[in-house]
Amino acid sequence: MGKTTIIPLIPGQIDIVTSVGEFNFQEVLDDFPNAEKIFVTTYNISAQRSKLLQALEDAATHAEVRIVTNIPDRYDQYYGRAPRERAAESIERYTERLDPGQFESLATAFNFKNHSKVVMTENIAYIGSANFSDESKRSRETGFIIRGHDLVAKISDNLVPILIGEGIPYFGGMLDDKKLLLSYLLSRMEGAASTIRDELFTFVGHPLEDIEIYNIHDPWLTTKSIDALIEELDAIDAELDNEFRTVGGLEHVSELIDIDTINKIKDICYSSPIYELAEFDAVEHAGNLLSSWSVHNEDMNDASQTATDRAADKQYDLAVEAEEPVKKLFDLLERVKESFQAAVKELDRLEKQQAKIDNT
Repeated sequence: MGKTTIIPLIPGQIDIVTSVGEFNFQEVLDDFPNAEKIFVTTYNISAQRSKLLQALEDAATHAEVRIVTNIPDRYDQYYGRAPRERAAESIERYTERLDPGQFESLATAFNFKNHSKVVMTENIAYIGSANFSDESKRSRETGFIIRGHDLVAKISDNLVPILIGEGIPYFGGMLDDKKLLLSYLLSRMEGAASTIRDELFTFVGHPLEDIEIYNIHDPWLTTKSIDALIEELDAIDAELDNEFRTVGGLEHVSELIDIDTINKIKDICYSSPIYELAEFDAVEHAGNLLSSWSVHNEDMNDASQTATDRAADKQYDLAVEAEEPVKKLFDLLERVKESFQAAVKELDRLEKQQAKIDNT
């Protein structure tokens, strides 16, 4: 039969709670269904699949869940096959159960010097001796229950970053998927940009035409190509929302992608002479000129040539006006590409760091 004793220190704010046969942090568990944020740090988790992990999994459907834990039986060095095998089993068990790929909104980190025990939501916090495990119910455990947003916020703002910062983030197999996604998004963007480049640039030179220049005399830019680029840029922002900003521990990777520059590209495409050039149809413009003139049949050939020349002049003028914005556009696209490379490099770093978890 379990028993919990509560000793008020500051009524309604801070209590000492001591228990045996019950979870020392039961009051925090009771708040999981109401929570938007949950943080747990523990020396170990349950040896078997437990109700505690199920509670975290259930809460992860509506709350941001972060857990930092040690791994018992894992050591810096192993002296003999048996300790190494025990460590390998323990590491596999922990990484499998806490794989964020199996939990929605779960962020996992391992800290091999951690012996802290904290269980908290944004409303209530427990700091004490009890691990986040069923086994902790068997022992006499004692800790503090802290209530109220202001007090809990002090813990969240000051203690939690220390505990998270000392851990090695664990992402399971998702890092390779994230790198593939970034490569795919970058490839799509570059493909759309290449179409625009083909329409605006040409090659000259003798005997080899190997010098690329802006085609000021005969550009064939289309609104379809610009809209396709904007669509790819919008897809980047949407995928960052879905695949990075909502994944605990990967939020900073999305910040490496240069969204400010992406927005500048959108602006330069739609609010500069570039889009006006793309919208311009020389044949239509010449036809409109002819329709606005009173031309006798015998003068039609001369008038048609005049309208065609004026349309060509208009297109040339638009191309001249668009030349600098076009160059800026491709400079900005190159900057976005570099930001993608920085994000992939960070994913590589996280992958190498994660590999250190299993040292067997």
